Amino acid sequence: MSELKTEEEQIEAFKAWWKKNGTALVLAVAVGVGGYFGWQGWQTSQANHVAEASALYQSLTEAATDLSKEDNQQTVRFVAQQLSEDYEDTGYALFGQLFLARVDAEAGNYDAAISALNKAMDSSEDASFDAIAKIRIARLQAEQGDHGAAMTTLENVTGDEFAGQVHELKGDILLAQGKREEARSAYEAAVAAMGANAQHPLLDIKLKDLVQG
Repeated sequence: MSELKTEEEQIEAFKAWWKKNGTALVLAVAVGVGGYFGWQGWQTSQANHVAEASALYQSLTEAATDLSKEDNQQTVRFVAQQLSEDYEDTGYALFGQLFLARVDAEAGNYDAAISALNKAMDSSEDASFDAIAKIRIARLQAEQGDHGAAMTTLENVTGDEFAGQVHELKGDILLAQGKREEARSAYEAAVAAMGANAQHPLLDIKLKDLVQG
């Protein structure tokens, strides 16, 4: 357009360009604006979704403070199920399964508790969460008397920060099997893994009992 000599020629050239490209330009702008507001709307929707899950999880944790009450047990079960079905894309759904497993475990429904923990791990991509779930599964397996399965589960726990818990639970399992020396070694490994500055009074008692015995 820099070659045009008069303002009239520039106007006529612009009209011709607009006739050819104007519709496409309007559509492009409309799509761009729509995309922006669509993105904004999606973000708002996601924020509301997470807020709803958070509110449900809060009600679950409040109910879980006293699981001796039947009503609270039912609340935990109901909310955990709702989180799993409607908010499975949030971390709250995973932790809801942990509480559900706790309710089942305290009721003696160990298979159901293990199932809840496995379900949570199937949806998890967090190694720390998986480690916590596996340690809880191992405890439940030990309660069932399936010591071999419990030890195998513990062998699959990764993460140095969980080494102390793993060794201590191994010690408990070995002691239940009557393997006192192996249990003592496991407890000593637990103490070492936790570090010199860690407080572990119950573990100290377990070790003291073995030494005295």
